[in-house]
Amino acid sequence: MRHERTTIGDEESAGYTFFFQIANDGRRRACCVQVDALSIHEASALFQQKWSIIERMARDSMKTSVSDDGVIKLAVP
Repeated sequence: MRHERTTIGDEESAGYTFFFQIANDGRRRACCVQVDALSIHEASALFQQKWSIIERMARDSMKTSVSDDGVIKLAVP
């Protein structure tokens, strides 16, 4: 897993994008999820806390739709 930081509006909050791969039914897909948080520590904690939801959303997306570049893009609910 890797992450990138993108500033959103003001300097205090930022969007952190986490990249990971997920396998389902013998297929592997690249995924990314964006988490809006004040720090990387808060974003990492939210990512870990919401992992079961993120995984379910990624697996559901693998069945229905994938972008042209083959990456599943999600946002933390």
